[in-house]
Amino acid sequence: MTDSCHIFIYAPYKARVFNSVHSLGMSEKEARHMIHEVDKARRSYHMRYAGYAPSDPRFKDILIDSSFLGVDGTAEFLAEGIRKKFGV
Repeated sequence: MTDSCHIFIYAPYKARVFNSVHSLGMSEKEARHMIHEVDKARRSYHMRYAGYAPSDPRFKDILIDSSFLGVDGTAEFLAEGIRKKFGV
């Protein structure tokens, strides 16, 4: 049994744009730009320090599309899985 759980939470591009526009009050153009810049920075950082892309499934225990259950549902799902894995 390992003492870690590596999780990658993602969402389809359209869902990310929609969420940025409706939850963060951005224009669609701002949302697209922000998503592009954040993705680029995240990938660069992860490649430098981990040596692989953050979405690489070879290094993940769980990959989950947050648009499937929504933000709160995804958090609840993952919390329950972590509780079961670590017996808490």
